[in-house]
Amino acid sequence: MEANIDWTLIILTFVVGCGVGALIYHLFNTNTGGGSDLKQRMNQKEMELARLNENVSEHFARTDELLGGMEKHYQNLVSHLQSGAESFCDDAVLYKRISKNSRKNRKDQVEDAASNESYQAPMDYAPESSGTLSEDFGLEREKVPEPPKGL
Repeated sequence: MEANIDWTLIILTFVVGCGVGALIYHLFNTNTGGGSDLKQRMNQKEMELARLNENVSEHFARTDELLGGMEKHYQNLVSHLQSGAESFCDDAVLYKRISKNSRKNRKDQVEDAASNESYQAPMDYAPESSGTLSEDFGLEREKVPEPPKGL
């Protein structure tokens, strides 16, 4: 009878061990499934980001094209106005004034573009004539009144 109990105990331990092993496998397998879901969401977000970057690049390329077209139309408009002024203006003084203003506007545009490119750092020091660290730079000296003479 003792042998029968030993075999029963062995079989029962084996069945319980298989059940515990299956339970542990099920718990660990569930956690790894969440990781694949996370990877899938991360891949989806990366694809959305790549699509957004592509859309931004296309937007700026199209904006550049439109600005180029706008500059071309502006130049065409200026040349059209100049040719109209040449053909319709009988007054030479008025024609000179119109052409002078258009050249001045173009010159101002070129100067504005050049001034935007060059940047001068603020001067936080005194000029060489009064010294770099002069304490009285930019200050006016107070005039001390002289005492009256003869008193």
